Amino acid sequence: MAGTGITPHWKWIVGLFLFAAVGCGSEGTPPRKLAPAKGVVKYKGEPIGGATVLFSPADGTPGNGMTDDAGNFVITTGGRAGAELGKCKVMVSKPAAGAGARPDMTPKDMEEMIKAGKSLAPAKDPIPTRYATEKTSPLEAEISADGESNVFEFNLVD
Repeated sequence: MAGTGITPHWKWIVGLFLFAAVGCGSEGTPPRKLAPAKGVVKYKGEPIGGATVLFSPADGTPGNGMTDDAGNFVITTGGRAGAELGKCKVMVSKPAAGAGARPDMTPKDMEEMIKAGKSLAPAKDPIPTRYATEKTSPLEAEISADGESNVFEFNLVD
């Protein structure tokens, strides 16, 4: 190819590169099938409000929800209602309220906490931490396409 400075070989490589860069993204991939999923979380028989519930499929996108004061939650995935179909590992966590003394506190800050009747001890997690990680949580859920059977009750214990 006289005059262009680009051999047919290089045009093919540039074309392949452009195809790979533009045509191989996941932008056009349809989302996985979701089905409604909801339930309740209890600890020692009592509903747990303000807990995060995470449904994590083995090879998909995790869905999550937050419990209300009655312990009820509804799962959403990627901004859409529902959880991905199949078996999911379930994690539940709730941050401790009031963290007690912090390393950056001055003696005056600690004195004010004591006068206000607040504890300097670190707050204990309100539910066992084993439920918070995929590796240690014993909780699982099977999400079916019908959605009607995707109502779960998780009773957490020590």
